[in-house]
Amino acid sequence: MGLMSYIGEQFHKPTGFGGRLATFVMNKQNWRQYAETESVLELRDTDSVLDIGFGNGYLLNRLAGRYNCRFYGVDISPDMLAAASHRNRKHIGGGKMTLSLGSAEQTGLPDGLIDKAYTVNTAYFWSSLDAGLSEIWRVLKPGGVFVNTVYSKAMLDDLPVTKSGYAKYEIDEYLKVGAHNEFSVKVRPIVEGRSYSIIYTKQEIGG
Repeated sequence: MGLMSYIGEQFHKPTGFGGRLATFVMNKQNWRQYAETESVLELRDTDSVLDIGFGNGYLLNRLAGRYNCRFYGVDISPDMLAAASHRNRKHIGGGKMTLSLGSAEQTGLPDGLIDKAYTVNTAYFWSSLDAGLSEIWRVLKPGGVFVNTVYSKAMLDDLPVTKSGYAKYEIDEYLKVGAHNEFSVKVRPIVEGRSYSIIYTKQEIGG
């Protein structure tokens, strides 16, 4: 495996020292996306919130420190589950947060549990957008919101680490698959042409 492929794999499934380094870099470079995601979510203390692909738990920890929500998180990496559980041990011990192994396609959560869900730069690694959005639709309450914060395809194409292992989607593809899964979908630019929040709302019953 070449260096760029190794780095790309660490962004996908962080493991060991390389994974710790990759998530540290992600926390630094994603600050604008984290802030935008938090803004779009408009969290209320009564919300149940799901982080998909929480990495080392940095954003979960930040949000749990600001809001009295009930937080859930799933990640495919056992190493990141351990790291995030350590970082968030106070919130977990207090019953405010539950973290587990899982993915966008298989969260392991009950139907209709979640008010607000989000992910930052993980959709490229899902088995398919359709499978992920179908599962997220299932776990959201009617009227629930999922914020999918992503880099544009053009931006990803310019990065050497994304040459393999990344599924790259045009914004229209995110919209089309969302509509197919019965979401109302809109787009909010973060940096025009480079990064966006795709906002999916599960329609109220009878809506």
